[in-house]
Amino acid sequence: MTSGTPQFDPAPYEAAGIPPAEAHRWWAWRLTAEQAAAWRRAGVTDPAEATQWTTAHLTPDTVATCRAAGLTATEALLWHEYEFDLDEAITLRQHGHTPGQAYDLRRGRKPRSPDDPTAPGDAFTSLMAFAGGGDPRDRAQRFIARLGNADALVIYSYCGEDWVDDEAAAWARQNVAAPTARMWQELGLRPAEARRYIQRGLTPMAVARAWWQAGIPFEETASWAGAGLTPEEAAVQRARGVTAEQAETLRTLRDGR
Repeated sequence: MTSGTPQFDPAPYEAAGIPPAEAHRWWAWRLTAEQAAAWRRAGVTDPAEATQWTTAHLTPDTVATCRAAGLTATEALLWHEYEFDLDEAITLRQHGHTPGQAYDLRRGRKPRSPDDPTAPGDAFTSLMAFAGGGDPRDRAQRFIARLGNADALVIYSYCGEDWVDDEAAAWARQNVAAPTARMWQELGLRPAEARRYIQRGLTPMAVARAWWQAGIPFEETASWAGAGLTPEEAAVQRARGVTAEQAETLRTLRDGR
């Protein structure tokens, strides 16, 4: 009796010189023996990394160019997410721009520092004037003091909800007010991931709608989005049999967790 589930056949991989144990990993990422062999010739022996390069619309033939320019698979995926091709990414990177800064330039905006996306002023001074000082040991004041130049009103939104832990600080540093941060959290996104959507002028609702329209289950959205795929790319990968768990692996590789 046969089933509709594809079965692993090591023969094509062995014919391509790939050991069975390694072959199964390539097959699990839905990469054929021919594709696996091409990536291995290019010096890529990890199928998850090969998938990152592929998602960034790069091929074994272009990996050498990327490496010569110091571009990793994770970086290439981020440039792709901001809709830059390889030549643009390399040139802009050589000029010292991050993908987010390059996107600002393309949109006619002044590039924002990665450490200080909006540079609105001294939040500590502003909020201390508003709050009238008080006990410096207070949790809220310590929260304010650690955030430096983050937006004062954004910080106050966290203080008003008594959400002043490390996670709150991470969202505040991205200039995301507490109520909006909660919405991004509902989607399962992390601060840096949400920021990339915010820089493109997208709201949590717009992002949720786009993934819903692509037919991606809500509980999988964060894994695919965090891996750097568009809703359409995620739908294609799911149709090929790549799982949300594998997308989560790509996400982990991407953010170094």
